[in-house]
Amino acid sequence: MLSTLVLAPTLHQAAHAAPPSSLYGIAWEDTFTGAAVDETRWYFRRDAKLKSFQKKENAVIVNDQLNILLKNETNVVDGITYNYTGGGVISKQQFGYGYFEVQARTTSNPGWHSAFWMMAGDGHDTYAAGRWLEIDQFEIETGAPKVIQSGLNIWDGVEDGASLGAPRCPNKILTTSSADDLHTYGADWREGAIDYYFDGVKYCTVAYPTNTYRQDPVNIWLTIIANGAQVVTGGTPQIFDSVRFYKRDQYIMNDRPYGYSESGGGWADSTLTGFGKIPQRYSCTPGDTATFAPGFNQSGNYQVYIYKVVHPNADTQAEITVHGATSTSTTSVNFTTGSSGWIDLGQFYFNYGNSGTAQYVKNTVRSGCQRSGAVKFVRVP
Repeated sequence: MLSTLVLAPTLHQAAHAAPPSSLYGIAWEDTFTGAAVDETRWYFRRDAKLKSFQKKENAVIVNDQLNILLKNETNVVDGITYNYTGGGVISKQQFGYGYFEVQARTTSNPGWHSAFWMMAGDGHDTYAAGRWLEIDQFEIETGAPKVIQSGLNIWDGVEDGASLGAPRCPNKILTTSSADDLHTYGADWREGAIDYYFDGVKYCTVAYPTNTYRQDPVNIWLTIIANGAQVVTGGTPQIFDSVRFYKRDQYIMNDRPYGYSESGGGWADSTLTGFGKIPQRYSCTPGDTATFAPGFNQSGNYQVYIYKVVHPNADTQAEITVHGATSTSTTSVNFTTGSSGWIDLGQFYFNYGNSGTAQYVKNTVRSGCQRSGAVKFVRVP
């Protein structure tokens, strides 16, 4: 639910930080109005971890803000006793590249771990299968409220799996406590790196190479759990005032639940991977098509690219047609020669909404198989 922002009278709104450039446009937001959390948009965190069990009932709306309540309650899970309850919400929508932003105030209660992070999942278990990337915009231990821990955890995608690495930012040291007032925290995930922002100022960049790590879609997590030697309940809740996601570019990949479709009966999974280590799809059937159709969050000019994976039995004359708002163009690409990488298909104007596509067609005359992976639409001035 989207509406005008109204703050609790005891807090002051942090200066709303703009996204990294004017080429970014709002694509999704929640300002937490209404009587309760909108369950059409959010899951609830409900795992047992560290010193607390997370409860749906602890995530409430107060004065148009998400409050996570901190309680002294005993729960026994798998034979382990947890003496505290925390909570949080996880977006039902998944996101790719873009700028994630939240306005938040941490609790002043000692013993809690507050976090704004992005990872695939629905809140039932932080070690579930299907997670590859964890973007930690902030992790704040309430015993050290001036210290922001930021960075990545990179996983192997399997349940209870192993970490493949954890590149981190140097700790960001604040001049005042994160519990004193609302602040704006941002993370810009772009091709090859993630930038971290505090109140609109970038303080760190972490590389996330597309040829090294899988570029999987992520959910937004707003959570707090008990973690300290001394845990204090009651007092001030964890507050999330608003959350937003901005997009500049449109990346459509064959593993996403939106924007990608196939026609024809010849499609199958490939053992080859392409951009972002996403497995390819392939078809050797003439006339089969793969369509990449982003829902544009802003009208404008976009440079369009298809990711080419070179293979000796690929199509030698694949036809890729881009349908813009004012023009259509078809490019023939030989997928058997050269090197793998992005192929420029030209610049096109697209209107807001579902106004354009890139369609990849297996040539009806030439031999070889088409391999479908990713198309990107890069916003340009």
